[in-house]
Amino acid sequence: MPAKTLQKGGTQPTPTTKQRGFVSASLLQQHYATATTALGTHFLVIDAWLAEHAPNLWQQIRQEDDELFRLCQLGVPERSFQDKLDAFLALSEQAERLYYEAQPDELRLPSLAKGERVAIYYELADGSLYKVSEEEE
Repeated sequence: MPAKTLQKGGTQPTPTTKQRGFVSASLLQQHYATATTALGTHFLVIDAWLAEHAPNLWQQIRQEDDELFRLCQLGVPERSFQDKLDAFLALSEQAERLYYEAQPDELRLPSLAKGERVAIYYELADGSLYKVSEEEE
């Protein structure tokens, strides 16, 4: 197969990262860290529960996370990375919903005994407390 020759006096331009729409790996890693911060440390408990109770979803989340790591290393176009990140976050939200639906007592306050009441206190900017309850005392 004959090699392609350049036109007389011309050089073939080499596209830069910005020209192709690619983003640096460090910027993608920073974007990933910012987007996943909301998952926090509580997701470790959910992740462990998910591995046992919904292994297919757990595996899918692992695969998406691995793919995000790979894309970060490559420095891909931001839109491609964002689409994959959105998919990962949607799966994570689904996992949280499943976990909390299966663990409803973790989000519930204990029942109050007869005659017991709950009061809510707000700390105001001046440091004083404001009490909110059904009956003002």
